[in-house]
Amino acid sequence: MQNYRLEFILHTRISFIKEIRDYLVEFSEELLIEDCPQKFENGKDFKISLSTPEPTVIFDVCSQFARIRSVKISEESCI
Repeated sequence: MQNYRLEFILHTRISFIKEIRDYLVEFSEELLIEDCPQKFENGKDFKISLSTPEPTVIFDVCSQFARIRSVKISEESCI
């Protein structure tokens, strides 16, 4: 099955990385979440990077509680 590398900014009112990780961990073994230094009045940004065979599932889950921005998607080669 083909895997895709996703990188995007998640703007959300959730303020803790652990909460976001809990939502996404079941969809990827290679999940990296970084706290963006800017804080906004109505939320916070996190940089998300992960590998998944189902990018649409990730975006569907994230769009339920956050705004997705600056999306990069690339195919990962199978080894």
